[in-house]
Amino acid sequence: MITPIHLIFDFGIYSLANSAGIIHANSTDLLLLFSSELIDLDHLFSHPIYHPRRNPFTTHFLHKNWRILLIISILIIFYRPLTFFGIGILSHFLLDYLYNKIYKL
Repeated sequence: MITPIHLIFDFGIYSLANSAGIIHANSTDLLLLFSSELIDLDHLFSHPIYHPRRNPFTTHFLHKNWRILLIISILIIFYRPLTFFGIGILSHFLLDYLYNKIYKL
């Protein structure tokens, strides 16, 4: 899925968490949430860099280890300074999974 959709979804999560009073979020948390999108740097090593019909879980090396990253992300959620980084990784993989299901990749 394209990065602007990931960023909009992440900003929605940040706004929802901040307005619902679940977690008192600040600008550092927003930065951590957006920095979780750096997992897409592995697209730079693919040829072509962007291809709309490519399954990221089978072609990109940071996405291939998705099981390990999911476990680490779930554990990070419980460590307050990095909570939003873990949430960002989980939301990233959720959107990539939905993208694969919608387009049957």
